Amino acid sequence: MKQNCISIVVVVFNIPTELPRTLLSLATPYQQGVTTNDYEVIVVDNGSSPAVSESLIREYGPNFRVLRIDDASPSPAAAVNRGIREAKGDKIGVMIDGARIVTPGFVRFAGIGLDMAPTAVVAAPGWYLGSDIQANAPTNGYTKAIEDSLLQSIRWPEDGYRLFEVGTMDESSIDPWFSPLAEANALFLNRENWHAINGMDERFNHPGGGLVNLDTLERAMALPQAQLILTLGEATFHQLHGGISTNAPLEQQSKNWAIWKAERDALRGAGDFIFHIPSAFVGSLPPALVPHLARAMIATPHGVGPAVAAGLRAQLKPPEEPVPTHPAAAALVGVAKAQFEIGNYNAAADIVRMASSHAPAELAGSRLLASAGILSRRSPDRDAAYFTAIGDAHRVVGENETAEVQYRNALAQAANSTGAHIGLASMRMSGPFYYDWLERLYAELKPAVVVEIGVYDGVSLSKVKAPTLAIGIDPNPRATVALSAQTHIFPETSDAFFDRGGAGALLAGRPVGVGFIDGLHTFDQVLRDFANLERYCDAGSVLLVHDTAALDEATQKVPPTTQFHTGDVWKLVPALKAMRPELDVFTIATPWTGLTVISGFGSGGYDRSWIIEAGRRFANMEFAEIEANFGEALCLVANEWEPVFARLKANLGGKGRGQPQSKFLQPADCEAEEATMGGFLHQYFLNNSGKEIYKWLHYFDIYERHFERFRNRKPVVVEVGVYKGGSLEMWRAYFGEGARIVGIDIDPACKVHESEQVEVFIGSQDDPELLDRIVEKYGPIDIVVDDGSHMMDHVIATFEHLYQHVQPNGVYLVEDTHTSYWDAYGGGLRRPGSFMEFAKGKLDEINAHHSRGALPANAFTNSTDSICVYDSIVVFEKRPQGKRQTLITGRE
Repeated sequence: MKQNCISIVVVVFNIPTELPRTLLSLATPYQQGVTTNDYEVIVVDNGSSPAVSESLIREYGPNFRVLRIDDASPSPAAAVNRGIREAKGDKIGVMIDGARIVTPGFVRFAGIGLDMAPTAVVAAPGWYLGSDIQANAPTNGYTKAIEDSLLQSIRWPEDGYRLFEVGTMDESSIDPWFSPLAEANALFLNRENWHAINGMDERFNHPGGGLVNLDTLERAMALPQAQLILTLGEATFHQLHGGISTNAPLEQQSKNWAIWKAERDALRGAGDFIFHIPSAFVGSLPPALVPHLARAMIATPHGVGPAVAAGLRAQLKPPEEPVPTHPAAAALVGVAKAQFEIGNYNAAADIVRMASSHAPAELAGSRLLASAGILSRRSPDRDAAYFTAIGDAHRVVGENETAEVQYRNALAQAANSTGAHIGLASMRMSGPFYYDWLERLYAELKPAVVVEIGVYDGVSLSKVKAPTLAIGIDPNPRATVALSAQTHIFPETSDAFFDRGGAGALLAGRPVGVGFIDGLHTFDQVLRDFANLERYCDAGSVLLVHDTAALDEATQKVPPTTQFHTGDVWKLVPALKAMRPELDVFTIATPWTGLTVISGFGSGGYDRSWIIEAGRRFANMEFAEIEANFGEALCLVANEWEPVFARLKANLGGKGRGQPQSKFLQPADCEAEEATMGGFLHQYFLNNSGKEIYKWLHYFDIYERHFERFRNRKPVVVEVGVYKGGSLEMWRAYFGEGARIVGIDIDPACKVHESEQVEVFIGSQDDPELLDRIVEKYGPIDIVVDDGSHMMDHVIATFEHLYQHVQPNGVYLVEDTHTSYWDAYGGGLRRPGSFMEFAKGKLDEINAHHSRGALPANAFTNSTDSICVYDSIVVFEKRPQGKRQTLITGRE
């Protein structure tokens, strides 16, 4: 052997299947960049039965040898020290667990790492084979046979780096590029440094060594000028073998830790271990490891990753992988992906584990589980969102009893858990959704006119198709979908609409074909809406009322105490049964809370006198009065097409639909023709077919309110955060010819979004030199829109630098300020240093003249006219402020 060679000590105990793989991975030619003269492998058999044979060891090369300890201790510490004493090399590595496969550059880069510093401590991160930690995996069907198949699937050992495709980081090595290392399952020191710490402490005498591995790393790092060098692209991969520590179930691991920690504290004194941050990395980055590193750049178990923290706009997506062939597993993976998308990683991981119990072989190497499992390691708490997601998972595979338990767990933690309420409602009523019913009813009935009370996001109104005329009434409509029929939307209450005769003017004598009531969700309001619509009904009309099958007492209360809320509109059904027996009333059991269908109008003259009596008799009716007789009380019918349409056909029989559609569809000559919803920006967004724009819908009204005066005046608009370039194009279209649009983004790829009138600067939004270059070229600025990193220090730094460069009558808008309440962005409720706390300070500054000297007026005070605070947006309007003065006018 050469001088300065490497000795690797591998301790083994009863691992006859796993040992050959470990040895093969340590041998040439699998190990790259080294020869048999560069290193030796010392296998220390710590009392295996049967003993490890010398002939087996010799198969792997002349640089392999075995030491046998017959009277072995249950702890491997003495075996490690025996190997160190027998080592011939000046550089010695220790693998306390011989059931670990290593990657192909392991030996070479460990040696290079030891040359990087006199007191170098070189460690290789620890991984598991399979997509889950091995304390969990066996309970979900993972076996040695599946592990064998997993290795075959990557054709190991042809390319040892492909182990990263089918492995997951162990608990000690989570994102080791950015997080401290807890222990090293492959630890390299120079010989003199092993001697300096006296090897492993043999007083750690529990089976498996207890916490001797953590203790050894801690003592090595306590050496003078010790530097932790981590192998960048090399690792050890633990094989399933029933080990004392790594393969123990989670409950047993907790018990083990308590025992082992007591042993360690008795030796070293009570206290926590010190985890260690690498000083440097050694090696190269294999392609199979890149997805793991990329994920860690975006998100870690501790929160956002370093790339996002630096301002890069990136969203973590579930890894792409084949869908399991097992139907239940496929359904569960779909639920898990949805939870991963919204950052509910704990639930996503546990749901893939549920899927694994159905298809363990197919999901043994699941990247989804590996990613979700890692991201959930530091957040074991189970909140309402977690229990709701687990409930959803059980529901999709038909385990409704278990699902209900999980939903109730969610509501016990958060009584306003919308997801849990939806889950419970979905189990109670299944089949076609009420949107499907609206679409089928409109298609079958072919109404000339549909009137909808309660537009909300426009999805239900979008079910109306040409040539039907659609009328929508809502005091705050927020349509987010394309509407295909001729549609008039009135942004007002239904009472105001009908009181001013809006329906009569627009209908011009035509009847309402179908009326859909989904408005204020109170009994008194639904009574008025029903009466107002009935005035325009004939024998061929049908009225529909949504949310009449309340889920439970809590969700039907008025005023509402939960977000999932039906109100007490259910009272309309017993009221109509009692007061209007000539009408046909029934409720389709469609998710989530029913759809009541009413027909049989026109048998007598219009008379609304019954409304007062109905209110008197039913307004105080309790939900408990109908719970035991729910179906009969609400006239529930099955959620099936044919019986419903047969019933309607018998009731309507073509009545009231004798006139041709063309007559009904002639536009009325009235002011209603001009009714519109939303301004230019809202319409641009809804009809956008260009580059992607990602905005909250209520932002557009705010933009128009503050930006309208700049249109067609060639403003300079600076937007922080380019994303996919769609908003830059929107601003250019909105502000018109001559406007100069400037984007700022940290991602160099955003440069591609430059065009006529649009320039993109690449860099961090808190870089003063970058901001100064923009001001030098484009200042003064008319409008700033900060939609950048949303990190608190970035947002504040940008404001403090750019606000002074906004022209005296300009606008500075910061959006997505809800991040001020999120820890991941440096925020938190009333947390000092958040942007909202910063903005509250600015409220004091704008009123500084009234502080009686407690707060001196400053440049902000003298240049700011107003601060407008909205949900998720703060707008600063500038205008030079003169001396404040008060006057008294008028007479006594």
